[in-house]
Amino acid sequence: MRKGVQLLWVCFINMPIIVSAQTVNGDYEHQTHMSDPIEPINRVIWDFNYLYLDAYIYKPTTETYVEWVPDGGRKAINNFVLNFEEPSTIINNLIQLELKHAADALLRFSVNSTFGLLGFFDLAEKGGVPRRRETFSNVLGRWYVPHGPYLMVPVLGPRSTRKLVGSFVDGLYFPMSYLSFWQSGTLWGLDGLDKRESVLGQEVLLEQALDPYIFAKEAYIQYEAFKFYQNSEDINLLMEEKEQQKSFEEQQDLDAFMDEID
Repeated sequence: MRKGVQLLWVCFINMPIIVSAQTVNGDYEHQTHMSDPIEPINRVIWDFNYLYLDAYIYKPTTETYVEWVPDGGRKAINNFVLNFEEPSTIINNLIQLELKHAADALLRFSVNSTFGLLGFFDLAEKGGVPRRRETFSNVLGRWYVPHGPYLMVPVLGPRSTRKLVGSFVDGLYFPMSYLSFWQSGTLWGLDGLDKRESVLGQEVLLEQALDPYIFAKEAYIQYEAFKFYQNSEDINLLMEEKEQQKSFEEQQDLDAFMDEID
């Protein structure tokens, strides 16, 4: 682990030189497309994750969590989990020379970890410093690194190759690198409960989809693209792209209908 941190530190020292030669917005095409070369394998894992793990473990556990833990308690727990991400946000902003955002993240971590009781209370946001997450995956994206192949990972769910690499690097930062396997697993589980709660009741969308696997994949790609652009003016470009794609699909459906009439 120490060797990994040392390697990361060497990269950090040299990154400003690289960043200065890159555009901060990255390549738009790389953010909205993922290849799927192992689709047959991904589909098998998708069926396992959704039909078994989610149906018998994730969903029931989340429903019980929502039923027994009040809104305020779930919010405080989520704040506690997200507070662990602030140090990696600091470093990832420094790599891009985003000094203001790095300072904001440092302020958030300092205030919330002390006065906010280890992050259970987001006092920094109430003080006018909102959370602005920056991952190493996003950093790679702004250096024109594509997502790579789309992967359906057992237990974890959909991921891009770049996302897996970025998550590994983010895990090298303090305090994540000092947590034990069980501590990291607990944080992952609590974060998973929050994410699963956010989509409770939306299972009907998958059930009504002609191909649930494709529906979930496209939703994930759009979600990752939104997270990449949400802190950028290019969020408008993403929304315009979605509108154009919707109009194109509607036109294709209309053309197909007219062809059947003829």
